[in-house]
Amino acid sequence: MTDDLGFHPESLDRFARAVHLMDNFIMEDKARREAALRAAQSRGLDADELRKAVTSTVTQARKTKQRRMNPYRHAATLLRETSLSFREIASITGLDVYKVVGLKLKLRAAS
Repeated sequence: MTDDLGFHPESLDRFARAVHLMDNFIMEDKARREAALRAAQSRGLDADELRKAVTSTVTQARKTKQRRMNPYRHAATLLRETSLSFREIASITGLDVYKVVGLKLKLRAAS
């Protein structure tokens, strides 16, 4: 039975199994991490080494978040590929609305 939006009730079973598999993977991964941590502590890993290891991974993750796309290129991509309003694109990219509108007009003239 399908409604107007393409909803298929039989696909819920496949989705539920996939989510269950993802949950199992996460639980197994956490168990492996805990076992590795206990083994490292039994070999003599102290709290300072553990703290340094954790902070280095957090610092690397933060550095990758700081990379941003050029705001004009980002706005041009959003204008071409989405139906967001000028105001929404301006708030996402950090440009003002007038620059986004000008970019839209330039994109229209180019095509």
